[in-house]
Amino acid sequence: MSREPQTETAASEPPSPNRTPTARRWLCVHCDERFDHSGEQPVRCPRCLRRHGLEPVEGATRPRRAWLVPTAIGLIVAAAGLGWWLWSRQAPPSVSGEAPLRPLTRAELDGYLRAAGVQAPEAIDLFVADAAVERLARSAGEGDPVRKARALVEAIQQRARARAFVVWSTSSPRPTPPRTAAATAALLERDGGRERLYPLEVAAAAVAALRVAGVDAMLAEVYAFEGDRAPPDPSGHLGYFAVAVPAAGRHVVLDPWAGRSSSPRPDDVRVLDDVRAIAAALVHHALYALVHEGALERAFDLVERARRLDRGSPTVRSARGAVLLVAGGAPEGRAELEAAAQLRPDGPRRNNLAGLYLVEGDLERAEREVRAALAVHPDHAGSHATAAAIHMAQGEREQAGAALDRASRLDPDLPQLPLLRANFHLVEGEMDLAVQHALDAIERRPNDWQQRLAAARILRAAGRYGPMREQARRVLELVPASRRADVERLIRQMLGPTALESDDEAQDETASTDPAAQDTTHQASGAASTGAELRLGSKLLGEPGGLPPARDGSRIRLRGSDEGLRLDLRGE
Repeated sequence: MSREPQTETAASEPPSPNRTPTARRWLCVHCDERFDHSGEQPVRCPRCLRRHGLEPVEGATRPRRAWLVPTAIGLIVAAAGLGWWLWSRQAPPSVSGEAPLRPLTRAELDGYLRAAGVQAPEAIDLFVADAAVERLARSAGEGDPVRKARALVEAIQQRARARAFVVWSTSSPRPTPPRTAAATAALLERDGGRERLYPLEVAAAAVAALRVAGVDAMLAEVYAFEGDRAPPDPSGHLGYFAVAVPAAGRHVVLDPWAGRSSSPRPDDVRVLDDVRAIAAALVHHALYALVHEGALERAFDLVERARRLDRGSPTVRSARGAVLLVAGGAPEGRAELEAAAQLRPDGPRRNNLAGLYLVEGDLERAEREVRAALAVHPDHAGSHATAAAIHMAQGEREQAGAALDRASRLDPDLPQLPLLRANFHLVEGEMDLAVQHALDAIERRPNDWQQRLAAARILRAAGRYGPMREQARRVLELVPASRRADVERLIRQMLGPTALESDDEAQDETASTDPAAQDTTHQASGAASTGAELRLGSKLLGEPGGLPPARDGSRIRLRGSDEGLRLDLRGE
């Protein structure tokens, strides 16, 4: 589609309605777009937004007749309506099958999404370039594609050294929504911003900038870097992403987020087409909706759309399994976690399975999976935390303490550590330390109501009823209004009937008067990301990290269809 050229006209000579200024005709060799440009600004393709690979062609804009304008507009509107009707019902033949490993035009991307029956407004603009991306692209300099990519990655690492962003533990979703390449590129310009950017965001910004610089860069998911003892994605749900640049029939993979000098082996990296890159972004949106918005239906919808776009991704399958477990769909969630581990039997995926078996009380299988996870990634903090929970469940306090210490050294920010330590000290009878770690868990994730509820239960077990009630009231403030009644019932069940009363109104809670105080069945976890609530005898062992605990599934239904599962929260 060509754009109407626009030029300024001197004030002394108003423009004629029957003419347009002469404009030069251009051809974009990347997307075959022909368009007019008046020369007022640097030439850029209106379709793919590239400035490189543009060639002048013969022909200029012809004069137009004013009386034709209304008729033309009517015909265009009618044609557009018919075109939309046809396009919405079948994908263009040129986008049949899998997407190619090259940058897609917006029309091609729309076609592939439509062929998959997916709309992705949250992620469709992942690689769209703007002024900030174009400024970042200047860092690519000159040379062959690999040289340009290395220069750009080094420029991003310079932004990291200027503290524009920081490398952080990605064991759980960030409390802000995922960003596009354009939004990320703007943040990279701020010295000292210390933004907690995802590897996906930084890699997407690098890919978009390289494309502006004329390099057909692609997004790549990396499962392991050669020589690393810890997985790049500790959760197994979010993924770790880098830049892939074609060179001599293969792809050179570069790491703009952490700047690793080592390269992944071919079996440890998966170059993604743009459709699968959209699926990765949808997963990030799903986990944000689940953990920080409490929007279970939205999270389920997002992972379902991601699954349609990339059924072979262990990260997508793992994230979908976690959402299903939280929704109460244990058999379906188990199947997804097992499928993820079969696709990629690495430390995070096997640790997630260990957490699932810990949920089910199968300590033998849980221990076996943890050992296998640590054999692959000996320094995976999440696996050591799971091992600590298993040791506590087996009454092995010394081993549990050692595993907790190891996990803390490897990743001090691991989400489940404070609650695991709180429960460890609770079992040891060290109430002050238990309370201290419970409050630390709240401080680390103040907007996570599940974390507050778990901490409140520890406060109750330690006899701190006033702080417990304070946290219970705060939980109700954080949950969506539509779910407040259900959460209120859960609070009274877990913390006792007076948990939501003020201290003046509440009666003294004792084991003889409050049935909840007699409940010695507690939670256990240790899995970095299964997010399920466990009951293992009479020891309060820990609270899951990364994802919220599984909710009461009595009002949740997973209904089958030809297209997969559908979440039904209406109840019977």
